[in-house]
Amino acid sequence: MSQNLFMCVRFKAKPERRDELQARLLEMVEITVKEEGCLFYDLHVDRDDESIFYFFEGWASQGAHDIHGQTAHVQALVADAPGLTVDGIRLEFMHKISPTSH
Repeated sequence: MSQNLFMCVRFKAKPERRDELQARLLEMVEITVKEEGCLFYDLHVDRDDESIFYFFEGWASQGAHDIHGQTAHVQALVADAPGLTVDGIRLEFMHKISPTSH
C-alpha cells in the first residue's frame, strides 16, 4: 500500500514579476487539481509579504507526485522560475503526525 505524500512549495517573486508569478501559479492549480492522485493543491500568499506564495500539496503516493513533476506545466514553471523568483523554488516534504502516531 502506498503512503500519501504531503509537501509545501515556496516561491518568492521578483518584485516586477509578482503578478505574473501569481497568474502562473493560479493556472497550475486549475490544471493540477485534475491530475490523478492529487489529494489537494492549495495556493496561499504570505500574510506579511505578498511576494511569497506557497503551495500546500497532498498526493496519493510518491508515484503520483513523480508523474506530476514530469508534466509540461510543471517543467515550464521550473524552467521559468529563475526569471520569476528571487531564490528559485523551495520544496519541503512532510508527514502528518497525530496523537496516536508517536
